[in-house]
Amino acid sequence: MRYKALLFSLLLTPLVLLGMGEDEAKKRIYNHLLIRDSLGAVKEGRSALEQYPESNALRFALLDALCQCGEETEALELWQSCSLTEKNDRRILEMLAWGVLSKKEGSSLLNMQLYTLLGAAFTRDARVIPLLLQHLQGSNALLRSLAVKLSCQFGDALLKNCIARLLKEEKVWYVRLEVIQAIGALRMVHLKDTLKEIIAHPKTLAEEKGVAIHALVMMYDQLEREEVIQLTKSNRAGLRQLSCEAITYLNAYEHLDLLLPLLNDPSPDVRLSALSTLSLLRVKEIDKQSVAELIEKRGPDEVPEVAITAAYLLLLQGRPLGEEGMRGDLGSVQAKYRRMASAALAVSGAYGVKLSLFALNESEDPYVRANCALALLGQRVHLNAACDALYALLTQEKATLWMWDDEGNPLFRSLAPSRVKHIQQIPNYPVVVDQLTRLDLLSALSIVRYSKAQKALKEFLQNREWGVTGAAAVTLLQEGDEEGLEAVRALLEDPDEKIRLQAALIMTLVGHDLTAAKVLKEAYPHVDREMKLHILEAIAHVHDPEAIPFLLSVLSEPFQLLRTVAASALIQCLSH
Repeated sequence: MRYKALLFSLLLTPLVLLGMGEDEAKKRIYNHLLIRDSLGAVKEGRSALEQYPESNALRFALLDALCQCGEETEALELWQSCSLTEKNDRRILEMLAWGVLSKKEGSSLLNMQLYTLLGAAFTRDARVIPLLLQHLQGSNALLRSLAVKLSCQFGDALLKNCIARLLKEEKVWYVRLEVIQAIGALRMVHLKDTLKEIIAHPKTLAEEKGVAIHALVMMYDQLEREEVIQLTKSNRAGLRQLSCEAITYLNAYEHLDLLLPLLNDPSPDVRLSALSTLSLLRVKEIDKQSVAELIEKRGPDEVPEVAITAAYLLLLQGRPLGEEGMRGDLGSVQAKYRRMASAALAVSGAYGVKLSLFALNESEDPYVRANCALALLGQRVHLNAACDALYALLTQEKATLWMWDDEGNPLFRSLAPSRVKHIQQIPNYPVVVDQLTRLDLLSALSIVRYSKAQKALKEFLQNREWGVTGAAAVTLLQEGDEEGLEAVRALLEDPDEKIRLQAALIMTLVGHDLTAAKVLKEAYPHVDREMKLHILEAIAHVHDPEAIPFLLSVLSEPFQLLRTVAASALIQCLSH
């Protein structure tokens, strides 16, 4: 009987439509969409539009139904038949783009799901929340990790509840780290005690403890003295370390006296954090006690990372023992400690100029010389010697991958050979990190108007393929320095097409330059599919409204991945 009733209703539908008005037909279409029956809405819409072919309202309703149903090809064909005014209607264009993204949600291909999730999240539209919830509860760890990271852009309670559940249940290491970071970014203060338990637990690994400390510190608006006392006197080293980080984060000078006992703490991590806090806050005296004298009285620390940080603090206070200790560390037989000391000089301002020049001329370690060169460039002294040292390293070490290393102490970022491992989230991740590191160095040379900066930049663009994908753009890229980007901008008119294209990618992804987007659109038809993806990502990143007609043309291409990225870019360009 049920099947007979369904058949009867299907046979009756055309008869009903013949007797109903245009408004009633539109209402029936949206009623189907309201109950998430997109197939029924499409059937109603097709029949209604046959009866009222000139109706703009029915055409719009059918477009909506087709997009929600994932019939993107038919939706595009229907859009082509619209009037010019309708074609430029922002609601319709957004609808078309979401139709493409909605279809790819159900794809079984991991690559497609990744790009769909990224593309949808970049739109910052509320319609992405159900997709994020789906992946937060999904079985794929990579997609779960990415969904956690992207959820930080939204403050939706449903997302927070899912993340709180993952903190208890998540077993995959890198997803768990993302969950803890997200809790801090979303300021989920009801989980403070859970984070403290993670920090205090003796079996918590160092990386997880560090992430938990950072997440917890981000939740503090102010520090009650009683709470700081409890933290500094805790029998758990992690909580004592937390007290230092919280004081640093809030610039809580009134509680600095509580850190003095921690200079003699049995845990090297706590001693390191206490010294870092005193260095960052430039503290010379607490309750008439000289911090420098307390450190000198204790003597050299047996842990090199702590000893270098102590020497750095003494150097900032103009104490001879600071320079003496730092000079000894620059000559260490272990490369990582030499480089850490040189990185400390790079952030010591005018206090480190003398030692930086010494190491630049005397050290045989090229990375020590590079770090010291950056220190001199920062103070705008001995520019020729510093620039020559950096340029020599860039030209001699083309085959070596680089990174910024802050393993010993996050205060000191040292140029070093890469130890970065491949990760699932970003293809060719070590190469991506290397490229961004080299761009930092090239930017430093450009800022001081080094005569060979342009040559070095052109060599970099000629010899390297641009490998920053959409995932990397989310997790890695930062605003570029305007002066440093001038050298790149000058290459937008270079006769070599590859150099023009690479420069345009940098200017859009790092510099948000609309002029460079024109170069990308001109190059698009002549490049391979991977480069087309990079171009679409760059256009999305720069939010170029003039790229809308170009992106609409890409929606008609046969490659699903290109259409997905173009759809996301279209929504972003429409929203700005």
